[in-house]
Amino acid sequence: MKRDNLRKMILAAIFIAMIVLLAFTPMLGYIKIGPLSITTIGIPVIIGSIILGPYYGMLLGFVFGLTSFLQCFMGDAFGAALVGISPVFTFITCIVPRVLVGLVPALLYRLIMKRPTNSRPVAVFVSALAGSLTNTVFFLGFLGLLFGRTEFIRSMQVQADGTTISLFALLVGFAGVNAIAEAVAVAIIAPPVYFALQPHKKVVGVDLGASGTKIVLMRGTKFLKSTKQQPGETLEEALVRFNPEDADCITVTGVGAAALPDTILGKKVIKVDEFASLYRGASITAKRLNMIVASVGTGTAFVRVTPFGAWHLGGSGVGGGMLLGLSEKLFGKFDPKELQALAAKGKPENCDLLLKDVTAGQISNLTPETTVANLSKAGTADDASLARGIYTLIFQSIGVMGAFCTKAHLTRTIFVCGTILDSQPIAKEMLDGIAKLHKVKFVIPENAAFITAIGSTRQVQS
Repeated sequence: MKRDNLRKMILAAIFIAMIVLLAFTPMLGYIKIGPLSITTIGIPVIIGSIILGPYYGMLLGFVFGLTSFLQCFMGDAFGAALVGISPVFTFITCIVPRVLVGLVPALLYRLIMKRPTNSRPVAVFVSALAGSLTNTVFFLGFLGLLFGRTEFIRSMQVQADGTTISLFALLVGFAGVNAIAEAVAVAIIAPPVYFALQPHKKVVGVDLGASGTKIVLMRGTKFLKSTKQQPGETLEEALVRFNPEDADCITVTGVGAAALPDTILGKKVIKVDEFASLYRGASITAKRLNMIVASVGTGTAFVRVTPFGAWHLGGSGVGGGMLLGLSEKLFGKFDPKELQALAAKGKPENCDLLLKDVTAGQISNLTPETTVANLSKAGTADDASLARGIYTLIFQSIGVMGAFCTKAHLTRTIFVCGTILDSQPIAKEMLDGIAKLHKVKFVIPENAAFITAIGSTRQVQS
């Protein structure tokens, strides 16, 4: 028996035990808050269906329904009355809605997770909410459908101020109010319980980018180690050197992912959408879900991240490709460390036109050192100042575009990632100047080059 199947069977048994315990322990299964009675029995059904899938979910729902049916013979006056009318209809009313409680969240969760811009916390929240409402809606629906015309239901009437009111209508109205409270409670409780139960797998994440292949090892959201594929090295050779230890699988994303086989080094290969990997990796690393992500590769892409998903805002051709091309043209080679060391010796005023060159005063919030025109003095600049001017052109352009994005999207945070940022402290210096000017915050992570590889692992992580 495969380990995953065994794990599912054990979890199903635990969930069934929880359902039975809650069902026959009223103080745990039914939480009284004033006139409201919040049923917690559905929580293990909903969480179990999301984790284990629709088939196990329906099994858990059946157990939930079976406990409800048994309650009709154990002192539940309303249930006993329904059994007295029709045991078969009562069984259907108890069982079918609860089976659907185990089916609907599982299917809805998987539907949401198929979207490229999915968010696992949102998927769990929405699925739990839908599962709770399913219970109330279908129970009342079957009650009205199967018993609505019976003498028992029609005779359920009360007198209020001389007016005869259907007790069944009151029951539906009260159940609606109770259902809202119950759904909110379940939707709040289910996500943290779900994530607490999910195992933290070791997963190798691979980003096959145009500027090189990046490899990481993750356990849940914990970054363990990383490497890059060396020149002349195959992906298999890079993975052997990386030594993925006891990783469960390999997730791959990027331009070359589609061409990879289904297994590498005996481990299952899971191909992940690159856009989803980017924004998930940024969210994990930044530990926030309200920001602009600037992915600086050969060019630069800007992505809006929210708690409800992410979308592409646009992009620019300014990025690593420009840095590489200008450096090779002007200096005959491109070595990031050498270029950065050279740029550190340069002076902005020797290559760029600054505000102090055109006016003696200060305009608005612009300082005298504000760049007015990039590379306008490149013809007479020394190599160090020219190298600095290239960095200024690229990172000030990216920073300003990012700042403009924030103004239209109710956030002040810009998460900057990409291979170009590796060992590039000069980038932070350039972006810090833009941050002060536009009142925004740039976040440059330690593992900036590996963000997309990190995000790919979320496809199989909790």
